[in-house]
Amino acid sequence: MAHAPSPSDAFERGNSMDQQPKDANLLYAKSQEDLLRVKSHNPAPTTVPPPIAALAGNIGERHVLVFVGLPLRGKRTIALRLKRYLRFFHGARCRAFDIAATSGSGAVLDELGRFLRSDAETKGVNVRLERDGIDPMDANAKHVDSGRVAVVYSSDASSTFYDTWSGTSKERRRTILRQLEELSDGDAHSGARKVKTIFIETTLTKQALKDEVLSQRVARDVKKGLVKPEDVEREKTAWRRRIDEYRKLYVTLQEDGSEDDLSYIKLYNYGERVMTNRMRAYLPQRIVQFLTATHPTAHKIYLCRHGESEYNTTGRLGGNSPITAKGVVFSEILARFAGEKICGMRRDESTGEWCETSSTKRARLWTSSLIRTIQTAAHIPHPKISNGDWEQMSPRVYRNIDEIFAGDCEGMTPEDIVLNNPQAAHLRSMDKIGYRYPRGESYFDLISRIEPCIQEMESYTEPVLIVSHQAILRLIFAYLTGVDREKAPGMNTFAQNVIYEITLDASCEDLITNDVDAVPSFVVAHDFNADVARLEGVTDAEARRAEIDAIQF
Repeated sequence: MAHAPSPSDAFERGNSMDQQPKDANLLYAKSQEDLLRVKSHNPAPTTVPPPIAALAGNIGERHVLVFVGLPLRGKRTIALRLKRYLRFFHGARCRAFDIAATSGSGAVLDELGRFLRSDAETKGVNVRLERDGIDPMDANAKHVDSGRVAVVYSSDASSTFYDTWSGTSKERRRTILRQLEELSDGDAHSGARKVKTIFIETTLTKQALKDEVLSQRVARDVKKGLVKPEDVEREKTAWRRRIDEYRKLYVTLQEDGSEDDLSYIKLYNYGERVMTNRMRAYLPQRIVQFLTATHPTAHKIYLCRHGESEYNTTGRLGGNSPITAKGVVFSEILARFAGEKICGMRRDESTGEWCETSSTKRARLWTSSLIRTIQTAAHIPHPKISNGDWEQMSPRVYRNIDEIFAGDCEGMTPEDIVLNNPQAAHLRSMDKIGYRYPRGESYFDLISRIEPCIQEMESYTEPVLIVSHQAILRLIFAYLTGVDREKAPGMNTFAQNVIYEITLDASCEDLITNDVDAVPSFVVAHDFNADVARLEGVTDAEARRAEIDAIQF
């Protein structure tokens, strides 16, 4: 699946992964570092630049999120996905704590304490503060420290029911609060910071959702060899019995006033209904918004770069050029792929119309507002299904997923940029994620503008096809597959004429590797480069359609 990158692709990706910021928790873009040094014309430089949206979760606050609820309610999947979201979109330093994998409540508290206290990560900032005569431990200086979020959950709720950190009773929840308050009240010079505790309870009332989570869990155990295929139903019955026993002792978050002083979120049927209490401040509100959207039920995301554009052939960045003849061929292949593979429909050979089948499912389509993505998706069918209640692949255009705006470098080739703006080329090569094109955008800007789309995408249960651009798709792909955002610009993915099929469910969290060079096992790459090259010279429409119909998906 490896393809030789075009000059513009290589420039957009950067020269090597070693050029990415080594500290994933910087408070500012690496390319700004030189601006913070003492110079003859600026003997008292700014210590730390103001935060940007993509780093807003990285500001001196400590949060502990404790997931509670009955077993098999999707807590583990949601907890790990939330950790990934906060890290990727808000820059918060996050760590997940599985109490089932930790020996005792005391060990959990010790690990939390080490994570939440200041460490060597902020020494560089502290040196600058001390240079300017500011005590880094002063309460007024706390917002230059790196924020952290601890996500506490149990991968085996039954075995940890009596653990303090399970939060299964009012008494245990009070003990958690008391222990974290003691952690907050430690010696100031030990790096203590006030800790905000938020309880998150998941509740399912719909039997279909309960059955799906149970089926996913048992299927995962079958894959691991923990359950024999012939014992699936027996294992499901055993799980239902364990849940019933757990329910007899579990105390839900109370709404009678006795726990009104707690900060908590109660999720019913994964965001169908959400109850919050004392959820103030920026990051907690973002947490609520994300939890309202996300769910662990199985669904698919398809990511596809636009077909070859005129600017691609000359290596020019940005612009709004149309697709070439090769791009048109890919758009026709994509149309059939979307109709058959994504929507599960069948084309009537006599009429050419797309028809429903027993495998037909509702599906969605997103494109950017740029002409090359709209033309790439132009041949995708949009028949009405479900007695006219749903238009398949109804096109939705989002400017949020437009290509990165290169500003003064729009329309230039990488060689043009090196020649006309060597400083821009150098700074971008050393800080791919943080560097902003002159009067243009950085990857951090892209992260901020795609977040609303990610929230919407998280809420879908239907498959969605996203036809967009290389930089945008790298970020979405990195987020969905657990790759750190600092590594996203260097991912060797999203060559043209390739469709990535991503199947998301509870098992994905076990398959994340953070390897930018390996496609995870829950991703299938459908590569049509050979087909596009073969069919580019076929000018007869009927002959080309026959060839496309013969392609095996």
